[in-house]
Amino acid sequence: MITTSAPGKVILFGEHAVVYDKLGIACTINKWCTVKVSSIKQNIIIFDAKDLGFKKSFTEKELFNLFEKVKKLKDKSDFGAIKEIYQKYKFPPSLFVVATILKKYGFTGMKIEGNSEVPKNLGSSSAAFAATSLAVLKFLKKDPSKKEVSALAYLGDVLAHGGTPSGIDNSVVTYGGYIKYKKSEGITPLDIDFKIPLLIVDSGKEARTGETVSYIRKQREENPEFVNSILDSLNSISERALESLNSQDFENLGKLMFEYYKELKKLDISTPELDKIIDVALENEALGAKPTGGWGGGCCLVLAKNQKRIVNLMKKFRENGFKSFQSKIGVEGVKLNI
Repeated sequence: MITTSAPGKVILFGEHAVVYDKLGIACTINKWCTVKVSSIKQNIIIFDAKDLGFKKSFTEKELFNLFEKVKKLKDKSDFGAIKEIYQKYKFPPSLFVVATILKKYGFTGMKIEGNSEVPKNLGSSSAAFAATSLAVLKFLKKDPSKKEVSALAYLGDVLAHGGTPSGIDNSVVTYGGYIKYKKSEGITPLDIDFKIPLLIVDSGKEARTGETVSYIRKQREENPEFVNSILDSLNSISERALESLNSQDFENLGKLMFEYYKELKKLDISTPELDKIIDVALENEALGAKPTGGWGGGCCLVLAKNQKRIVNLMKKFRENGFKSFQSKIGVEGVKLNI
């Protein structure tokens, strides 16, 4: 049996702007998706997604027929039809990734079991794709590079998010730690070895990443000057944030978090819940706060002065109906469990 794990992630700065080759800064969190691949006697694939709540088996013919259907739809960017195939045949993006690997290296029977503790809004898809890719490749006795695993996870994200994701999610969950990322430059690991008093607050609504990415793309097509000016401002904020992060200037980092929130909010992808979280943070002397990831729901990051303030903030968020938690950040990326 092969067992792998991949972490969740948070985007500190750069969400949405990173889609347009602007700077993104992200790090992993200590929440894991675990995948087990084991031998079976039958020449079929058994896919048991415990966190998704279903179990399905596929013959070689069934798997590759669905793979070809989805591939053609992907090439035509018909993601609505892809979603219908997932719902009708229980053929999620993870299985498309598995089929991609088996198309290259040859079909063999196996049981794939997945279970995830990564919140849906914090990189759960990328973590599942990275962990699945590494597990299947290792089961096939391959020794994949991180680049290969990241590319397969990106393929899964394309299907999961209905379009062309930035590439930051699959990169950070694969490589781990803290990274800066630009589409045209790829990833650069950041040497961060200090603790950041960060709180993650859940809005209670799932992020609508696919919708918000498409919505901003449409706005940019209709009003390029306005949207491009916002994207340039977001890039400038991220560049200054990187300087503040490297110098451990948390006060300025917090101000830049609020600034990023206000700038991206101009594109109308925030929600009343996200706005309320920012208000509570401001009212209770947080250094900074901003939504993370796709917006349209999801989570916010809240930066506190110290651990004592974190405890107080957690209490205030609880009083306002929001769940919050701390997690070790900057943990290693996708790994083989021994």
